[in-house]
Amino acid sequence: MENEVKQRNQRNRRRERAQRMQAQRESKVKDGDSGEDESPTREKPPRPPARRKKSREPLGEEDIIDGFAIMAFRTYEDLE
Repeated sequence: MENEVKQRNQRNRRRERAQRMQAQRESKVKDGDSGEDESPTREKPPRPPARRKKSREPLGEEDIIDGFAIMAFRTYEDLE
């Protein structure tokens, strides 16, 4: 019951706001101001730069010795 009242009030508020906005638009057209000339153009924001993809090339080789995976890195920096 309470939900129905809330929903009805919300619908009424939306309807009233839409009517006000429509009346405002109509009054602008009557005044000779279409609003199209002054409306700011909506531009999409610039895209962020493309992320660098990780190289598919492995950093080192993996050997399995006695059930343990041993990594052999090419450089000391790759190890870190």
